[in-house]
This record gives sequence, C-alpha cells and structure tokens, in this order.
Amino acid sequence: MRRSKEDAEQTRIAILDAAEQMFCEAGISAATLEKISRRAGITRGAIYWHFKDKLDLLRALQKRCESPQKMMIRMAAQQGHDDPLGLLEQAAEDVLLSFEQNENQQRIFIILNAHSADPESQAWMQEMNADMFLTLTALLDQAEQQGGLAPDFSPTETAGILMATMNGLLSEWLRSGKCFSLSGLGNRFLRKQMTLFRKQLI
Repeated sequence: MRRSKEDAEQTRIAILDAAEQMFCEAGISAATLEKISRRAGITRGAIYWHFKDKLDLLRALQKRCESPQKMMIRMAAQQGHDDPLGLLEQAAEDVLLSFEQNENQQRIFIILNAHSADPESQAWMQEMNADMFLTLTALLDQAEQQGGLAPDFSPTETAGILMATMNGLLSEWLRSGKCFSLSGLGNRFLRKQMTLFRKQLI
C-alpha cells in the first residue's frame, strides 16, 4: 500500500513537471492533456485520475509554487496585522529575491502572463489576479483604518499600483534576459514607493 501511494505521488509530480514545461514552452492552449501525458510518460487516464481537467491542473501548479509570503499576506488580511504596510514592503522584497532564485516561480509567472484564447486558462488567470487584488485591498483597508495609509491613495488604488509594480518588475527582468539585479533594483524602487503610500506624521 505504501509503495502504491509513493508511486501515485511520483506520477502526480511527473504530471505537474511535464505540464509546467509544456505550458511554458507551447502555451496553455497548445499544451493538451494528451501531449502532457506523453511528455510525462504516462497514459492520459492517469492524468484524469489525479486532475479532473486542465484548470484543475493549472491550480495545482500554482499552489505548488505559491510563496510563503503570499500565504502570510493572505493570513494577515484575514486575521489582521499591526503594520500592514511594513508587512507588504517586506513581503514584496522577499518575493523579488525568491523569484530571482526560483526557476519554477519564473515559469509559473510566464504561464500566468501568457496571452491565450483558452477559456480555461483565462479563468485561471482572472482567478489568480482577482484573489491577489482582493487580498491586498483587504490588507490596505487595515492600513487605512489604522491611519497609516496616505490620504492621497485609497486601498483599491494602492493595491492596483502594487500589482502593476510587481508584475512590471518581474516581466521586465525576464524580458531583458535578467540583465539587472531584480532584488537590488526592485527593492530600492519599492522602498521609495512605499514611502509615498505611508501617511507622513507632522
């Protein structure tokens, strides 16, 4: 029984690895479950034993690469935090460093930002972006209620700016062939930006 569980887990990992490579290389629409099964060296039926469809597979891929910083932000948004802006600044810096070092996270970002007419992939992309936007907005609502957010910025505006900043930094770093220090340049930029978001005490 233990061997069977280990074999099943190894098969699941092989499917996720093959899917990640195929989605990144060919795009989500072109990477069919049949092609993924061939890349993984398994039958198509084995994929359906682990995942009900492509969207389920995409969600599993994203969850496998979810950073601890994202989970920490989500928990703080739900349970509250005494320094929401400080948490966001530190989490963003940690994300940049982690992304710089983790090729799996880089591939997931490429997949997430690929343009595709595939309804399943579009649903997944919208789901991921909406979840992050709502999580950031909830945390920034806390900052506003605590009197820490500058009056020039609403929680929704700040969440949008932060998402655009992070996505822009990650995207340009990859597009440029990683020719600059993502964590070095990104952290300096983020610190200056976070200063604008903080309410200045007179």
